Amino acid sequence: MGDRLAVVTGASRGIGLALTERLTGAGQKVAAIARSQAGLDDLATKTGAKPYVLDVADPDAVHDVFARIESELGVPDLLVNNAGIGGALARSWEQQEQDWWTVMEVNVRGTYLCSRAVLPSMIARGSGRIVNVSSGAATYPVGLAGGEILSSAYLASKAAVNRFSEALAGEVYADGVRVFAISPGMVKTDMTAAAFPDLWDSPDVWTPIGTSIDLIQDLDSGLLDGLTGRYLRAAVDDWRALAERVDEVIAKDSHAMRLSAL
Repeated sequence: MGDRLAVVTGASRGIGLALTERLTGAGQKVAAIARSQAGLDDLATKTGAKPYVLDVADPDAVHDVFARIESELGVPDLLVNNAGIGGALARSWEQQEQDWWTVMEVNVRGTYLCSRAVLPSMIARGSGRIVNVSSGAATYPVGLAGGEILSSAYLASKAAVNRFSEALAGEVYADGVRVFAISPGMVKTDMTAAAFPDLWDSPDVWTPIGTSIDLIQDLDSGLLDGLTGRYLRAAVDDWRALAERVDEVIAKDSHAMRLSAL
């Protein structure tokens, strides 16, 4: 385990922080990425993870930081694209266009840029895994009659992450690299606190943060490699059982975003 390297974006809080703590606790090397130094120093001291400050939406910075990671720590075995922002809970046309687009820049472009940065070396080695943290928002039904106001940028970005993951998985399959999109469920984080303040004290709503960490570790282990390209829900799917039902999943084309027509 100690020779394996994971790169985790959005590592200074929430799911990224919990994942970094779990992986380093298991003896794994972790390159912990966050947008600012705040939190990274404490994380590095506490866990031994190697801290890297990075805006994942900045192409030049992504190139430079991932080159440093490879030079200092080696070729990553696992990339977890966890960095993301939620966007405003406001009607789309009433937002500033750059604010709306920034959500796409971080959530979609950041996922693409970091994946792009690790893939040449993963492909050259013939192995590697990429886990893209998506959201149930990607398939969340929007009620038309109730006037529900969500973050349209967030919903669109996570749907894009799912489709990107599936496409990328097909592109790199023959090279030995496996790619997944996951939904962690409703986890208590700073983002969900802002989006769902009325639900904060409703225990039945929330998914323990460790559930998504368990799923990521199982993906990292290779247990679910047969489901590359699929969308797995930490809070809903019995993913360990799915490892023995790969043929069924593929035959039914399940765990993917598809049109269901009458």
